Amino acid sequence: MGPYLTRFSIHDLEEFSGVKAHTIRIWEKRYGLLSPDRTDTNIRTYGVDELKTILNVAYLNRNGVKISRIAALTSEERDRQVKEVAQRGGDEGSDLNTLKLAMVSYDTDLFERTSAAFQAESGFRALVERLYVPLLEHIGVLWQSNAICPAQEHFVSNLVRQKLVVAVDGAARPLDAAGQVYVLYLPENEIHELGLLYTHYLLRSAGHQVIYLGQSVPLEDLPQVVAQFASPLEFISIFTAFPQSDDLRSYLDKLRVLVPEERVRFRFTGSRVAAADLKRAGEGISLLPHFKDLLASIL
Repeated sequence: MGPYLTRFSIHDLEEFSGVKAHTIRIWEKRYGLLSPDRTDTNIRTYGVDELKTILNVAYLNRNGVKISRIAALTSEERDRQVKEVAQRGGDEGSDLNTLKLAMVSYDTDLFERTSAAFQAESGFRALVERLYVPLLEHIGVLWQSNAICPAQEHFVSNLVRQKLVVAVDGAARPLDAAGQVYVLYLPENEIHELGLLYTHYLLRSAGHQVIYLGQSVPLEDLPQVVAQFASPLEFISIFTAFPQSDDLRSYLDKLRVLVPEERVRFRFTGSRVAAADLKRAGEGISLLPHFKDLLASIL
């Protein structure tokens, strides 16, 4: 959040809402929608209430409500209309905005209430794929632009992680011990495991046997896992930060030297896979550029 721990710059509002700073200034001046404070050096700063206002105003405007009409509403009327528009169109944009507000204000209760209501209406998979995934994707953009601080990213990521861990724990079903085993892991130095946890949940829910190794697993440890099983194995991993795209070819070649058995297959996805754009993955290795491709391939 730049130098303001509880305040936002106009460019922060732009990153959160998708509304250009120039337009925000016009709305502020013409309609009095925002009431910024000013620093000693005359720089506008905005609080959480102003952030909520601009998120709701932008949401209604994108859904066809004229800005002059929006400006005539009280904040309570605006909140009600946002809910009505969201329910009418089956749109989760309103809930997504609420989770952003919960993040910046460290409001666990707001996050929990919003998630519980969405899950009750649409189910857990919809909660993850239609709400949490877009939230986390936007958080990555906000973090890179310094609109949020790392503590806020960690706060909301850990709340999502808790939901996934509980879901995995509750998804246990009778397993066929003689069938294929899925081994889920992240490569060394890789710690972004939310996608892997969700994959774990889906496989467990489908009744598959899963070995979850988690974060930062050395490549040299994988043959030890293979040696423990006689059944077919499939390793699944998500490469978000490591290995670097330029190093992916050598990683895959080394992997097949360490684990040459034909009964062992590999399925990899993530931004590093997408950026590498390899034409030849190797025998028994599937490369899927996007996480949604992985989900489609295992369901």
